[in-house]
Amino acid sequence: MSKKRTMIIIEPDGRIHKEAFMTAPMVCPYCNGRGGFPIDTPNGSDIETCPDCQGSGEVVAMVVIDWKPNTKLK
Repeated sequence: MSKKRTMIIIEPDGRIHKEAFMTAPMVCPYCNGRGGFPIDTPNGSDIETCPDCQGSGEVVAMVVIDWKPNTKLK
């Protein structure tokens, strides 16, 4: 199966700071986009919310870059 890849080139731009990149939403691989799982309870059928996507059916990846000074001794 094909997979989409995104490349981030990490280079400081001007002053150092914290920055974040977020991917576009993707189908949750755990629940296959259903947002939960059917379960049987004493009161009948119900849906257990997916712990990974919390019921949305989608996930995103957040990459955070926190620029810090190099404190390595010379």
